[in-house]
Amino acid sequence: MSLYELELDDTEIKLLLVAIRQVEHTFTIAEAQSVAAGEPLPDYEGVRESYQRLHRKLSMLDETDEPHGPYIVK
Repeated sequence: MSLYELELDDTEIKLLLVAIRQVEHTFTIAEAQSVAAGEPLPDYEGVRESYQRLHRKLSMLDETDEPHGPYIVK
């Protein structure tokens, strides 16, 4: 696995968290539509877990209400 350093501010962290929640919502809708249509459920579990790990990492950066400088995300 490659590691990268990326500088992000509070707003960018929050935007990424919102985007991740939207992707998770899209997975939920797709699964519900598959069930309703009687189709096999797509296997999103690996991708979903990756998004959840990223969400946890970013959430840890945003846990306090104190203003922050730029974050270095590795």
